[in-house]
Amino acid sequence: MVTRPQDRARVNTLAIVAKLVLGIRVERSKAEALRKELSMFRLVDVTRLIVDDSGFVVIPLRCAPASEILVKYQATVVESSFPVRESQKDPFDQVVEIVDIPESLKPILPRKWEQFGDLLVLRLDPALDRHELEIAQAYSKVLKAKTVLRDVGGIAGDLRQPLVRTLLGTDTVTTHLENGIRFRFDASKVMFSSGNVEERMRMAELKCDGETVVDMFAGIGYFSIPLAVYQRPGRIIACELNPIAHSYLVENSRLNKVERIVEPVLGDCRDLPGEAMADRVIMGYVRTTHEFLSTAVRLLRSGGVVHYHETCPNELLPHRPIQRLKEGAVGCLVEIERMKEIKSYAPGVSHVVVDARIIKPA
Repeated sequence: MVTRPQDRARVNTLAIVAKLVLGIRVERSKAEALRKELSMFRLVDVTRLIVDDSGFVVIPLRCAPASEILVKYQATVVESSFPVRESQKDPFDQVVEIVDIPESLKPILPRKWEQFGDLLVLRLDPALDRHELEIAQAYSKVLKAKTVLRDVGGIAGDLRQPLVRTLLGTDTVTTHLENGIRFRFDASKVMFSSGNVEERMRMAELKCDGETVVDMFAGIGYFSIPLAVYQRPGRIIACELNPIAHSYLVENSRLNKVERIVEPVLGDCRDLPGEAMADRVIMGYVRTTHEFLSTAVRLLRSGGVVHYHETCPNELLPHRPIQRLKEGAVGCLVEIERMKEIKSYAPGVSHVVVDARIIKPA
C-alpha cells in the first residue's frame, strides 16, 4: 500500500499530539498559581498546550516537580496527551531574536515581567535606558500587549501607588482575568501584585457561609471579590483609602456581579464604626499592618478569625508576627491556626500571612 505524502504528514502530526507526556493534574481553581510556580523553575513544557479535564487542569511538564509542590496544591503527576503549540519558542527567546539593541545588551533583558490583560510592566537594568522604546516594542509584539510600563520604584505611600513610566501606548487601564475573576484597574495608578496570586486563590476557597467579613485594605477587590464569587459570605465590608482604587473596587464588584455582597467603603479602616460585628477580618497590607491590629480586634466577634499580613526579616520568623498579634489583642486568647510565606518581599525579608482566632474575655 502506498501512502501519499499528505497522509504521512497527517499521521506524523497525530502521533505527536497523541504521544503521552508527563503532566500535573490539579483543580482548576489552583491551576494558575501552580502554573506560575512551576514556570519559575522552568518545569512547564511550553511546547505543548494545557488541557481541561472535567473540572481539573493538566499542565504539561518537562520533568516531575518536587513532592512538596504536589502536596501544596493537592496535585498528581499523570501521563497524558497534549496538543503541540504552533510556536515552540519561549517568549523571551522570541524577544531576543527581534529586539533592535546591541547584542552585548541582550543578556540583561528582563526574563520576568508582569502582564495584566493587554498591559505589560517591565523592570529594566539601567544599562538599557537608551533602548527603552525598542525593548518595549519587542515585548509588546511578542506578548501582544497594547501598553508597556516601566517599573521605576515599586509601590509607594499609604495609598499603595505604583511608580511607573509609560514606554509604549497611551491606555493604562486594563482588565485582568485571574481564576475566573475580572479585575479592571489603571496600572499607572493602582497596584496589583501578581506574587499574591496564591493567597487570592486561597480566599476563593475559604469557607465562610453567612459570615460578615471586613476587608480592611480592600484595594480593587483582590481578596473580597474572589471570596464573594466562590463562597457564600453574608456580607463583605470592603474598606479602601485610595479613591482611585475604591472606584475600581465598586466597578469590579459590578463586573463580577457581587455588588449585593461586597459593600465598598471609602476611607481609613480605623474609622469603621461598631465593634464585635465581624466573623472574619482580612488585613491584606504590609510594612505597618500591626498598627491596625487594635481596630481588627475591635471589629471582631469573640472567636472570629483575622488574616494578618506582615513583612518580616527571616531571622525573626515565626516569632515576631505572632508576638505582634498577641500585643494587638492584649487580654484576648490568640490561637494561631496557620502561618504561610506568600512571597519574598526583599532580600532576607518575607511577606507572610497568619490566620489567628481571637477569643475575647467574657
